[in-house]
Amino acid sequence: MSDAPATTPASSAAPDRDRGTIGLIPCLAFAVGAMVGGGVFTLSGTAINQAGPGALISYGIAGLIMLVSALSFVAVAARAKEGETGYGPIAGLIGRPWRFLVMWGFYLNAVLMVAFLAVSFGSYLHDYFLDGVGATAAGIVCVILVIALNLGPAALVGKAETYVVGLKIGLLFVFIGWGLTELTGSDLQPLDPHGSSSIFATSALLFTAYTGFNVVTNMSSSVKDPAKTVPRAVIGAVLIAIVVYMGVILAMLASGITAFGPAGVAQAAEVLMGHWGGQLIAFAACLSTLSGANAQVLGASEITLRLVVLKDVPERVGLRTPAGFPWVSVGLVGVIGLVLILFSNLDYVVAVGNIVALIAMMIVNVAAGVLARRGWPGAGPKLPGGVIIPVVAGLACLAQFASFDLLDTLSGVIAMLLGFGIYALRHHGDSDADITEAVEESVLDRTTPLARALQGPPSPFPTTRSPDVV
Repeated sequence: MSDAPATTPASSAAPDRDRGTIGLIPCLAFAVGAMVGGGVFTLSGTAINQAGPGALISYGIAGLIMLVSALSFVAVAARAKEGETGYGPIAGLIGRPWRFLVMWGFYLNAVLMVAFLAVSFGSYLHDYFLDGVGATAAGIVCVILVIALNLGPAALVGKAETYVVGLKIGLLFVFIGWGLTELTGSDLQPLDPHGSSSIFATSALLFTAYTGFNVVTNMSSSVKDPAKTVPRAVIGAVLIAIVVYMGVILAMLASGITAFGPAGVAQAAEVLMGHWGGQLIAFAACLSTLSGANAQVLGASEITLRLVVLKDVPERVGLRTPAGFPWVSVGLVGVIGLVLILFSNLDYVVAVGNIVALIAMMIVNVAAGVLARRGWPGAGPKLPGGVIIPVVAGLACLAQFASFDLLDTLSGVIAMLLGFGIYALRHHGDSDADITEAVEESVLDRTTPLARALQGPPSPFPTTRSPDVV
């Protein structure tokens, strides 16, 4: 047997002595980067096509639902124990299987969004820069680029993401400001050309535009002062996303275009700002969707490694190279993304991504409700009104299902049930003591790719390896 194995499982990686080094700005940047991508550059045009100026209300409804659910999320996540992710308290509140299902739901959402963002990248690249390359082919290139990017230094990835988020938000505000100077009252009339029902149906489509903040929860065990930083980053990211989305809709309406294509924001920019404006926004869209896909790959891989540590999925899924690259988990996301791009309908991918995220958020709201009933024990925010916010948030999530097709809903429910089956098979025959011992030993690894990407250069201190503790 070789003294230096070629790969190491996630559960045997060395903990970094420099813990809790990720601050508010990197957390906020990654959350905004994961949220403001395809949700604005691709879904904005679709939203206006379906709801007209009422798309403003649709984005507002989806944003408010996500915001109240985010309040439940941070109330739960802030009570994580030392070494836990923000999902950890769910196990103690409503049971370990439900904690797994929340993580599984957000994992599925991240993987589906990788495919969606890659296709969005392909559409802009094809329409504005490389018309000889099909959107599907360009989407495949996007997935390959993101996987390759994750082969590089993690600190470089984190620094690049922070700058990219700042650049794309800056360019979007230029577009928003330009559009607002051209906006007139007639651009907002009629508010609901396709009826009020289209506004609510569109809000269900847009729910996924606000997912991505959970990337902060994924690595909360590595965050500096998580009880304060995680809530601020999550709520701040949702509020920034609401402002950006609604501003972009107003600017697009000011263009006078009545039917948008997949590259709708650049179409509007070209009308408002001229050809250079369309090119500029198309560049921002390519950069944004690429960085958003990268954030989702990191988030999905992070959840996978956490599940390996908790022994909820096979250890081989967390195999890493000696340099720390989780080649199995990242590669799995890439393979699934490529399959979805080649063989799935984009609208179907978005719908299923929305449904699994809604189910996950409903479970989180239930956990927050239990926490409220217990009087908000432990250090962390106490939501006003006791169980009112979790109940309202949960019911708002549930109401969104009325807007989905039956096939989409069934697909999302089946995908979540598949996760429950994986958990049941994994822990079949385990006693409560076995699972409790596994959880207690799970001092989670702070050297996972996402943590290393956000906390900068690796610690100069030497690390030691332990076969049981991460």
